[in-house]
Amino acid sequence: MTPVEVAAELYRQIAFSSSILGGFSLTFLSILMTQVEARTRVFLTAIGALTTSVVLLVVTTLGATYTLIVVQQLGLTFDFAQWPSSLYRTKWITELAFACGVLLLVGGIGLSGYAKSRLLGRITLIPALLGTVLLLVIFVGG
Repeated sequence: MTPVEVAAELYRQIAFSSSILGGFSLTFLSILMTQVEARTRVFLTAIGALTTSVVLLVVTTLGATYTLIVVQQLGLTFDFAQWPSSLYRTKWITELAFACGVLLLVGGIGLSGYAKSRLLGRITLIPALLGTVLLLVIFVGG
């Protein structure tokens, strides 16, 4: 693969991954909103986290697709000094939206168990916290 193809493939994968995760987040949100009767603060926080996750992952999908198209058209590589400033800004917005969207998805899943019981809340929260820590290590670099 050429350097241009590698750069394009990265944004193709981000667009694909964010669209799948956004769909999952929207499905999970829909189930919570229609099947669960709880109205506690924790439950409403989970709904807010999942709603924000959906929006951020849609932004990521569109931002990564736009970045992919421009990278291919202009033949850009990872030499960001050569990127137009508007595309570089889009790159950062896309990457930040992806990281925050995924973290909010995991957070919403972790909090969702509290809609049924305190025990189920703990059961869903513990793996979500572990996942959040691991994702922060990946995104931020430990």
